[in-house]
Amino acid sequence: MAILKNHLEFSGGLGNLSAYRLPGMKQTIIRTKGGADKEKILKSPSFKLTRYNYTEFSACAKLGGSIRSSMLALAPLADYNYTPMLTSLAKAIQLLDTENPRGERNIFLSRHKHLLTGFSLNRNTAFESIVRHPLQYSIDRDHKEALIQFPELMPGVNLMLSKQYPLFRFIVNLGCVNDMRFIGKKYPVGNIVNKSVYTDWFHATQLFKAMDVSVQFNQKVKLSEQMTMILSLGIQMGVPVTDTVVNPVKYGGCAKIIDVA
Repeated sequence: MAILKNHLEFSGGLGNLSAYRLPGMKQTIIRTKGGADKEKILKSPSFKLTRYNYTEFSACAKLGGSIRSSMLALAPLADYNYTPMLTSLAKAIQLLDTENPRGERNIFLSRHKHLLTGFSLNRNTAFESIVRHPLQYSIDRDHKEALIQFPELMPGVNLMLSKQYPLFRFIVNLGCVNDMRFIGKKYPVGNIVNKSVYTDWFHATQLFKAMDVSVQFNQKVKLSEQMTMILSLGIQMGVPVTDTVVNPVKYGGCAKIIDVA
C-alpha cells in the first residue's frame, strides 16, 4: 500500500493500480490489484467452493431481480436500492434447502413466500405512516386476480400526505415469479408476469371516497405450484402540468408488498 502525495489525483483503477480513500483520511491510497486470475477460479480444484458460492449467489441475484421486475411499476416510488435486500432474502430462503448439496441448492420461494409480506421499498417513509387505516385485500389464484378495498380516507386524520405536492394516486401491482431451481448446470429464470392498475389522481386536501380496485392477469397465463403471486401497493404524488396532464413525482411516495399467494 502507498500514499499518493503529489498533484496526480485519481480514483478507481489505472492499469494494475487501484486508488481509493479511507474514511477520515485526506490522502489517496494506492495499491496493486490482487486476487487469483479468472482461469484459475474457473478450473482450479482449490476454488471449487468459490465456484459453488458464485453459482448459488447468481441464483439469489436472479430471483431478487425477478421480484423487482414483477413490481416494476412501483420502482419510481423507492427511496433506496432495494434489490440487494431482495437478494439477501433469496439467500436466506436458499439456505433452507437441506436436500441438495452446496452449489445446487434451490430457492423455493413458493414454500416460504410469507417472508415477502411487508417488504418495503422505502426507508424514509413507511406506507403505514401515510395510509393510517387497515386495508382489506385478497388474492384469488384460481381467477388470477387480486382485490384491494380502500376505505374512506380523510386528509389529516387517516391519510397523512405531504403538503409539498397537491395530487396523489394509488398504484396496485400484481406480479408472479417462479422458484429458482437448479437444472442441469445452471439456474434458469422462469417467466415473470406483472399487471398494474393506476387509480385516478385525487386532490391531497379532499376526502378520498371508499373504492375497490382489482387487478387480474390475462387468462392465458398458466400458474403452477412453483409460482408465487405477489400483491404490492404504492401511493404516488403528482404535480399538475395542465388541467389534464399530471407529472408524477419521482421518489414522491412509498410502496410495499402487502400479500402473497
